[in-house]
Amino acid sequence: MKTILKPTLTFFLSLSMLFSLQAQNCDCEESFEKTVNIYEKNYSLFQFKVTDDNRALYKAHTDIMRTEAQQAESLQECKLVLERWLDFFRDKHNYIQLNATGEDNHEKIAITEVKFKSEYKKKAYGQNPVLGIWQNSGYRVAIIPNPSKNEDDFVGVVLESQSENWEKNEIKFKLSTDFGSNFQATYFMSDHSPEQLKAEQTSIEKLDFGSYRSWTKIWPESKNMTADSEIKRKYDQFHFTEVDNIPYLRFPDFYTVDAAHVDSIMKANHEKLVAADFIIVDVRDNRGGNDGVYYPILPYILDGPVEVPNSGLWMSDDNIKRFLEQSDLKGKAVEDFTEEERQLYDFVMSLKGTAFYQTEGYSSTLEADTLYSGPQKVILLATNAGSSGETFVYKANQSGKVVVYGQNTKGVVDGFNGLTTEIGCFKLTYPSSFRARDVEENPIDPYGIAPDVYVEDDTDVLRYAIEHMKQLLQNQ
Repeated sequence: MKTILKPTLTFFLSLSMLFSLQAQNCDCEESFEKTVNIYEKNYSLFQFKVTDDNRALYKAHTDIMRTEAQQAESLQECKLVLERWLDFFRDKHNYIQLNATGEDNHEKIAITEVKFKSEYKKKAYGQNPVLGIWQNSGYRVAIIPNPSKNEDDFVGVVLESQSENWEKNEIKFKLSTDFGSNFQATYFMSDHSPEQLKAEQTSIEKLDFGSYRSWTKIWPESKNMTADSEIKRKYDQFHFTEVDNIPYLRFPDFYTVDAAHVDSIMKANHEKLVAADFIIVDVRDNRGGNDGVYYPILPYILDGPVEVPNSGLWMSDDNIKRFLEQSDLKGKAVEDFTEEERQLYDFVMSLKGTAFYQTEGYSSTLEADTLYSGPQKVILLATNAGSSGETFVYKANQSGKVVVYGQNTKGVVDGFNGLTTEIGCFKLTYPSSFRARDVEENPIDPYGIAPDVYVEDDTDVLRYAIEHMKQLLQNQ
């Protein structure tokens, strides 16, 4: 049958402002009821997350959150209630965004990188290791002493941003010293809404905000930085380099570069890759994206065909409408359908209230057109990879060449194909598809995929993996 859908695993947040519920004419109780109704009807994994065994627990949680929604006095409070209600599902492919508009009220501090570096020397900022220039994903910030006289000791001010939601000079986070290298943090999300977190500077080069990933200090460089400091500086960029003459590929996500670019890198370094005893593929903290981006590297890491579960769609009324809007039938009146289109439409409408799998059987076989005998082995660093980062790990780990090091992946892949709907002051995003027919019996969410070799946080996983792989090959 002709495919009529255009699924995507990547979700992009949009810029929004914070205002009172009254000013925006928003009613949190009404927003809460609409949210519950939308997720119960359309969220593909709802039927697996809420079963006869835990329905009473779900109802009690919903009743508590309903009461809190009735008491919420601001958009931010209401957003927090909706997010806490979503926590029951333990699914990071569910999103709540603010959908308000108004004048810009974001905090700003005017600073440039040149000015900061000048002040760094004049004011002896080097005495405090948290002060400096830090990088995470598409952001570069300067952490400076807070010029305002309030409880926050330091602020991270944006120097560069690849996000259209953030501008230079805006405050990305605030830090208040707790004890030692530990902080209480206010972290501003993509929509500028604040989250209260704990942060820790785990080393000279790392500032950890927990689930919001680590920031890497890129200036000034520490004298103790290891030889792979280039990898640390470029941790949030796709790049190819070498570590101790070992080919190294870094994928922070699968959307900032396309498959053609990856393919060009592989071709340019083909001789090195196939001649290597082993290579390193790093998808730690991978945020997902388009599965097709990693296909050019499969000939180097697979040693045969792999089995891929056939995915399905949850065919609720609302989801069907959205699917049809993305199909060739968009904008056509039913009476204008051709006979073939009418048959297709009638078939889709007959699927209401069911899980629809476009392919028969549990799985399909994926075979690369070409498989290279070299490299002999592949180190795969996969800690906290999510979404299509996990589908990559799932496929790669079926190869006898691959050894996965680190800790579990993120556990956010059982539901995908996100659909977004607006309810007044909020935008709701929920998965409409299933990863496999057995997500209830064999879930990956929220536990993730376990590594072959577990490595603790306090160990340099890259260095350990290299030494372990060398020993593994020597033993063989």
